[in-house]
Amino acid sequence: MVTLNLLNIFQLKVKKNSLEYEGKNVGEIITQFVSEYKDKLDNNLLNKSKKKLNDQIVILLNGRNVMRFKKYKTKLNEGDILYISIPITGG
Repeated sequence: MVTLNLLNIFQLKVKKNSLEYEGKNVGEIITQFVSEYKDKLDNNLLNKSKKKLNDQIVILLNGRNVMRFKKYKTKLNEGDILYISIPITGG
């Protein structure tokens, strides 16, 4: 089981702090999440086909950006924690 923690806009749209999914890699978890909640996510969060997340979305695996690994092909282990967020900037 892998925990997907929802941050900022994702938490507001889905109305949950976290979800649990089974999956071998990051892509499987994100695909399940998008499939389950695409009706609650707007066009800023999904790509044009509404089947994947916008490329701007930040996904962390145990606190480290999956872009540093193999992005959606990054393998997961039992108990891993994913975080999903939209980038926030400001000063």
